[in-house]
Formats: sequence, C-alpha cells, structure tokens
Amino acid sequence: MLKKNPNRARGPEWFKGRIALVTGAASGLGRGTALAFARAGCDLVLADLDEAGLQETRSMIENIGGKCLVKRVDVSRRAEMEKFADEVLSEWGRVDVLVNNAGVGVGGELDTIPLDDIEWITGINLMGEVYGARLFLPQMVQRGEGHIVNVGSLSSLIALPLHIAYTTTKFGLAGFSEVLWAEARNHGVGVTLVCPGAVSTNIGSGTRSHYRNERQRANEERFAAMLANKGMDPEEAGRLVFEAVAANKFLLLLGREAYIMYYFKRFFPGLQLRLVSAVSKRISK
Repeated sequence: MLKKNPNRARGPEWFKGRIALVTGAASGLGRGTALAFARAGCDLVLADLDEAGLQETRSMIENIGGKCLVKRVDVSRRAEMEKFADEVLSEWGRVDVLVNNAGVGVGGELDTIPLDDIEWITGINLMGEVYGARLFLPQMVQRGEGHIVNVGSLSSLIALPLHIAYTTTKFGLAGFSEVLWAEARNHGVGVTLVCPGAVSTNIGSGTRSHYRNERQRANEERFAAMLANKGMDPEEAGRLVFEAVAANKFLLLLGREAYIMYYFKRFFPGLQLRLVSAVSKRISK
C-alpha cells in the first residue's frame, strides 16, 4: 500500500538514534556531513576506498560520542555494493538516511578523454548513487520513512568548460534524483539533491585530466586550487546538508556561485551556453 508523505520537517528528536550512511566519507563534504549527523545523535556507517581517511573520520565521530561502522567499498562495483548493503542491513537492521556522496572528476574535451575514464567516472558518480539508492530504498519503503541524499554538483545544473564527462554524470544524477523524489515521496521517503559550488575538498587531486594544451592545464589547476583553498568549509556544508534533510528539502544549492549560476541559466540559458563556448575556445588555443 502506498503511504502518503506529509512532507513535514523533522525536528531534532527524529534524528536521535537514527542510522545515517555516508559514502565518500574519508574527507571533504562526506566527512563534514557525517559529523553533522553524528552531532545530531545519529549512528554512522561510513564507506570509502581511502581507509586511512575513513579511520580519521571514525575517530572524529567517536570523539563526539557517536557510534560508527566503517567499510572499504568501491561504489562503482555492483557486487561490492550488494555485499555492503547486505552486511549493513544484517548488522544494523536499517538505514534511515543515505548520503550518496562518493565522487571523482575527469577533465578535458570529449575527443581527448579515453573511454576507460568515461566508464570510470560514470561508474562512480552515477551508477554508484543508483546502486546506493536501489539497495537501501526498499527497507525505507517498507517502513514508510527515510531519506536519500544524492550529492551532485554545480555541473548538475549548468555546463562548464572541460567538464563534459563530469557534467554527463551529474546531469544524469539530477534527472535520476527528480524522478526518485516523485516516486519515493509516495512511500514516505524524502530525497534531496545537493548541488555544491566551491567546497574545500580534495576532488581535484584525484581528477583524471586530459589537456589539449598548457592553457587548459593552468585553468584546471587554478580551479582545483580554488576548490581546495577558497571553497566553503566542509563542516559548514555538511551542516547545511543536515538542515536540508531535516527540512525535507529537495534542492540544496551550496555556495553563492551555485545560486548565481543556477538562476543565470534559468533566465539566460542561451547566453550561458555561448559563454561556455567562448571560454572553451579561449583556453583551447
């Protein structure tokens, strides 16, 4: 039977003793989000490939009194995700909040990017979040409550130069999240799509970039440095993610630039594309 979702905000008491699962939790936004839910009284399940970073996040959570389970998981591998879901649900019984955060980057124009790297980023950024939602949603539907957070990007909303592979995954995630919201709300399950602008993370260090020339390289290195040094603090971003879940909010724009570009595209879509084309031309010479 379908359950009506009242779309009510959740008070602080709702989170006490709940179980929140965060992928990509070894650093950055994943770590910041995990800490925010721990401070709200949730127990945490953390997943990442970076085992040292996972242990650091675990120590931080335990230092504030939270209970934590950590697992090394490659979210792009269906078999690993199925095993992971079985283990978590067997050991903990349920997941109340799922945060699909794990993500990577690939830079370059389409003709310069190897197909292997396109498959790699699609497996993590898109299929990893699809796997997470598909494997943990049924027990939420059965209970008639829960929340899924899909972490997208500014690239979920607008085109950016040298980000065709990344944008493809993040645009796909935005569409997936919209339809998931429409379906899941009928069963009492909320969905939030997070679209960060500049958040201080290390995603730039792991990006697989394929430059046509040194100008492209310099442009991408400046962008990675901006993310690392001038972006929003990950713990502040994590707090805002938590507040969006508490408010049962669908779209969360993180950072001033996310708001500016979101509304710029809505009001001037043709101009936005022409600007991207102009910038691409300039940095490709």
